[in-house]
Amino acid sequence: MSTQLAENEDPSLKEIWTQELLDSQPEQECDELVNLAAGICGTPLGLVTLLNDRLQWFRSTDWLKRRQTPRESAFCSYVIRQHGLFVVTDSFTDPRFATNPLVTDDPGLRFFAGVPLQTGSGQLLGTLAVMDTVPRLLTEEQGHTLEVLGRQVSARLELLLQRTALEQALKEKEESAAGLRASEELFRAFMNASPFMSYIKDSAGRLLFYNRSFAQRFGVSEYAWLGRTDEQLLQRNPTASDRLRNLEVMVGDQILESEEQIRGANGEIRSLRSFKFPCYDSAGNILLAGVAVDVSEEVAHMAELERYHRELEEANNRLRKLAVTDELTGLRNRRAFEERLVMEFSMARRRKRELAVLLLDVDDFKKVNDRWGHAAGDEVLRRLGRILQTTVRLPDLPARYGGEEFAVLLPESGQESALGLARRVMERVASERWDNAPLTISIGMAALNDSSMDGFQLVEMADEALYAAKRAGKNRVVAHNG
Repeated sequence: MSTQLAENEDPSLKEIWTQELLDSQPEQECDELVNLAAGICGTPLGLVTLLNDRLQWFRSTDWLKRRQTPRESAFCSYVIRQHGLFVVTDSFTDPRFATNPLVTDDPGLRFFAGVPLQTGSGQLLGTLAVMDTVPRLLTEEQGHTLEVLGRQVSARLELLLQRTALEQALKEKEESAAGLRASEELFRAFMNASPFMSYIKDSAGRLLFYNRSFAQRFGVSEYAWLGRTDEQLLQRNPTASDRLRNLEVMVGDQILESEEQIRGANGEIRSLRSFKFPCYDSAGNILLAGVAVDVSEEVAHMAELERYHRELEEANNRLRKLAVTDELTGLRNRRAFEERLVMEFSMARRRKRELAVLLLDVDDFKKVNDRWGHAAGDEVLRRLGRILQTTVRLPDLPARYGGEEFAVLLPESGQESALGLARRVMERVASERWDNAPLTISIGMAALNDSSMDGFQLVEMADEALYAAKRAGKNRVVAHNG
C-alpha cells in the first residue's frame, strides 16, 4: 500500500511507524486477517486503519483500498477513545454519524464495528474494523472474535515495529561507523598534510595519535609509537614541572603556550613553539592534545635582531653623547649648554631662585698655537676642561662654548658664590704646571636679575663682562653691573 503523510508535518515517531506499516512486506498476512474479520462478521468490508494526528490510512478488502480520509470524519476516531468493541448498528439513526460524508456520500456506510489496535506499552496504532452499507447486528461470539483478532493484529504490528526499529538501528549504526571511518580518514589526511607537529596523549602520557610531521621529526614510523610515552620516545624522563604543566592544562581547561628545545632524529636541537590544550574522547575521558611548530629559524632571526638592536642602541647612545659632548675636552658642547640654560632659566623664574653664568677665555691663546703648535694648544684646552670638571659643584654645568672659550652654568648661585667659584678656577689655573709657559684666563660673570629676559641675555651679559676683563689687562674676573 502507498503512504500519504500530511504536508510539512515533522517525521514524528507515529508517522515513521505509519510509513513502515503501510510500506512493509507482510501485506498478505494483514489482508488475511482483514478478510477473516469480514468473513466472521458477515460484512463485505473489513479493514485495518492506521492513524496519525490528522489522517487515517486503510489496509482493507478490495472496497476502499488505497484510500485515506480526514481523521475528524473517521469512525475509527471513536474506537480509539475507548477500550474494547465499538459498534454502530445503523448510522442513519445515530446522530454522531448521520451527516458523516462516509454515510451520506460514497460508500454510504450504515454499519460499523471496530476494536482499537495498540502495543503492549499502550501506544495506539489504529483500528481493526468491519463495515457494511446496510444496518446489521453482531452476535456476542462475533464481537468476541473481532476483539481476539484485534489483539492478533496488534501483536503482528508490534512485531513489525520492533523489527523495523532494529533494522533502522542497525542501518544507522552501519552509517555511523562508515561516517566515523570517513571522518577519521579525513582527520588523519588533514593532520598529515599540516606542517605542524600534532599529537594526542592520554592521562598517563601515552601517545594515542601523532601526525606525519611528528613522526618525521623524531624519525619514527606513523604508527610504531602509538601507546608509548615521552620517556620512550625522547629517551629521557620528563621533569616534575613538565608533568605539572600537562596536568594543569588537562584539569584547568586552558591552553598553554611555551617554547621548547627538542633534539630531532638527526641529533640537531631545534626550537619548537608548542600549544597544549585539553580534549575529550567519545567516552568523556580527558586527553592532552598538542600542536607544535618549528620556530628555529625565527628564534635565530630574533636573536640576530636583538643583537642588532643592542648594537644599534649602543651606537645611538654614542651618537647622543657625541651630539652633546665636546670631543676634545669631554665637556658638554655649546648645544647641550644652551638646552640646559633654557630649562634652568625657566625653573629659576618659576621658583624664584638664583642663577649665574661664567664665560672663560684663555689669554693670548693664539700665541700658544703659533709658538708651540696646535697640539700644544689642544692640550691646554683639555687640561683646562679637567680643571673646570674638578672645581665646579655637582649641579653646575661646565661646557666648551667655542674655540678657547668656556662657559659654566651655575644653578641656585648668585653673584657672590659665582665670583667665589671664578676665583677658585683662576687659582687652579695659576697653580697648574703648564708644559711650555704659564697660562692665565679671563672670566666674565652675570647673575639673574629682575630685568633678565631669558638665559641667552645672561650669556650676553657675561660676554660683555669678559670683554671688560680683557680690556682691563686680562687675568682677572669681572662681574656685569647690569
